Amino acid sequence: MRPTKTTRTRDLTRKTASRVLGLATSTLDVAVRNLDNARRIANFLRGRMELEVRPTDIFISSYPRSGTTLTQWILYLLTHEEQPDPAHLTKVSPWFERSLAIGEVTASDLERFPSPRVFKSHLPRQWLPDGARYIYVERDGLDVLVSYFHFYRAYLGFEGTLDDFYERFMNGRVQYGSWFEHVAEWHERASDPDVLIVHYEDLLSDRKAAIERIVGFLGWERDERWVDRAVIESSFDAMKRRESVFDHATALLLERGVRPQSFLRAGESGRGAGSLSDTQVREIRERSSTGRRLAIRGLASFLQ
Repeated sequence: MRPTKTTRTRDLTRKTASRVLGLATSTLDVAVRNLDNARRIANFLRGRMELEVRPTDIFISSYPRSGTTLTQWILYLLTHEEQPDPAHLTKVSPWFERSLAIGEVTASDLERFPSPRVFKSHLPRQWLPDGARYIYVERDGLDVLVSYFHFYRAYLGFEGTLDDFYERFMNGRVQYGSWFEHVAEWHERASDPDVLIVHYEDLLSDRKAAIERIVGFLGWERDERWVDRAVIESSFDAMKRRESVFDHATALLLERGVRPQSFLRAGESGRGAGSLSDTQVREIRERSSTGRRLAIRGLASFLQ
């Protein structure tokens, strides 16, 4: 039976309504996301302005997958006596911008933390408050890319190939934006007396020298016992045995209904080159960035 004019009209109306509903839903999703971003930005900026910075405060910043957790743990070991069951790292060294943005803590809550307060961050220097000490952890971009790819697949539902992720990474279309710009912005502040750039590779190849350099920068007095314990307890094997203490992603994963996987992967450097093509390696090595001032609207990508 051929469809009647009435039937065709009804089908067309349904299709039109479906398209309109789809557009409306998409628009609503964008609006909700923008409102959530605005709320997070407002929470963060309020907390940042209300925080009374102490000269003993330390901000450990890095691009993701660059050694922030390792450096946090080293500073924990240098400021706490040995404990058989240490608290989760986020309880003593909170993720500064995200904790404020999602309302997990306020500036008043952070005021109750004893000195020296150690904060984790992925922020560029320009968005961190002044008056503290800043340690920037830098890792070889090849290793960052490959580690971030595995993180995306394990935690963020990414189903593409390494080549797909490479294109995202090179174009800065990942959480926290461009690795090239992030590193360049911190390098612009490298000569500031309150900034220390630490290379992840140094933390692996000569951890004791790297730790002594950190201690000297902070002006701390630590005898050989403290330094040696930090060296031993911050090895990859030692940290792997206590992984539940470090996996800062656990709370976020539970919020999203994602099953946690291994947070500490290999604890090595130099593996990235072997996973990428010669052309990709060359493009990363040859590319540079002068950095740029990020607008407030770009802040949302750091507060997820």
